[in-house]
Amino acid sequence: MKISREHYGKIEEILLYLIGLSLFVSYDISKILASVTILVLIGRKVLYKEPLDCGNEKIKKFIIGYILIGIVWNFIGGMSYKPVRNFLKMARYMPFVFFLYPLFQKKKEFFNRFLICGLGSYLILLGKVLSEYKKNPFGRVDAFEGVNPTGTMGAMVAVFSFGLFVSEKNIFKKIGFLAIYLSGVWITVATQGRAPLVGALLGTGLIIGLELYSNFNVKKMMILFLATLILIVGGLKTIPPQKLARFKTAFNTEKTIENHSNGLRLEMWKVGIKRVAENPIFGSGTKFDRENLFKKFAEELSEKTEADKNYKYQLLNLGFNDAHSMYINAAVDNGVYVVSLLILWFLIPGYLVIKNIKSLADKRYLLGAVGGVTAYLTVGAFWMLWRTPEQMYFWILLTIMFSTITFNESENE
Repeated sequence: MKISREHYGKIEEILLYLIGLSLFVSYDISKILASVTILVLIGRKVLYKEPLDCGNEKIKKFIIGYILIGIVWNFIGGMSYKPVRNFLKMARYMPFVFFLYPLFQKKKEFFNRFLICGLGSYLILLGKVLSEYKKNPFGRVDAFEGVNPTGTMGAMVAVFSFGLFVSEKNIFKKIGFLAIYLSGVWITVATQGRAPLVGALLGTGLIIGLELYSNFNVKKMMILFLATLILIVGGLKTIPPQKLARFKTAFNTEKTIENHSNGLRLEMWKVGIKRVAENPIFGSGTKFDRENLFKKFAEELSEKTEADKNYKYQLLNLGFNDAHSMYINAAVDNGVYVVSLLILWFLIPGYLVIKNIKSLADKRYLLGAVGGVTAYLTVGAFWMLWRTPEQMYFWILLTIMFSTITFNESENE
């Protein structure tokens, strides 16, 4: 017997809450929920003839086209089913857009409850970080999914909350959003995540710029400038010198054993660029190195200094096989098809913001989402985010942007 749409909606609602509660706690659970989401979307189509919807028909076609063309492109690039399988595994979080958006439009309460579930998940993460910090105040603090993901989570939550803080009218909510912002920045400091901290600062700066652009006011500009200055100076004063030491080397490119984190990443970038040059059109296929080019180019690295030898040994023996940059990885995997991802990452969010920022009556979530995307894209320059479950954050932030725009259009009507 066919399940009623009302009962099916209850299943969707439960899944919605589970996705929110798992956001910052377990990627294993998120992977399972992503698969369940695909099944639920198939059920929507088969049982109730409901089309996929994200609020923008052209962007919907672009996303679907990216997946379909990507399947063919990866097969040609790798001449194997394996890169196609890897590509689809990475794309498993994309359906979140088409699952969440219709629910948010059906009831705005679902949107608010999803954010509350996400906040609950974040508070669990924050508690875990605090617990680990007490055990080792001067080390790099880990949480549920590792040091780097924890720092990235903190940065994105911080910047998203700052977008809400800037545009919020209620003073009590404003204080709450500021507290979340500061806690997120603190997490990036506790993990000593240099890229997440840079991402948080860039996202914060972009939100301030967009707020002033959409509604320029000298008084507001001065308040935002002073508040930001106090936050930065006050924050730096409260950070132990041992924690700051790592951040001071954020842009150090010196090739030494002590600076191996930056130096080794630069070597991986060089190897990645060489791999792009080998297959510039179709790439080698997603996460597929049939010709073992990474090892080949790593073996060609110099051994003139002790640092050279150290870097080369690590690249060849410690399991490295990518460029530690989602941009270079994407070019390695898909050659010129990386353009589709650049459009998805930069042009689509940019278009949505520029088109709507001045017309929205309530732009809190649009500012928060674009700030979160900025933090994500910044970290991605130094980490393989698109290959990890952290990809889901991009899709969720994009969904929030779609939803915010539609909410305001409905209210205006």
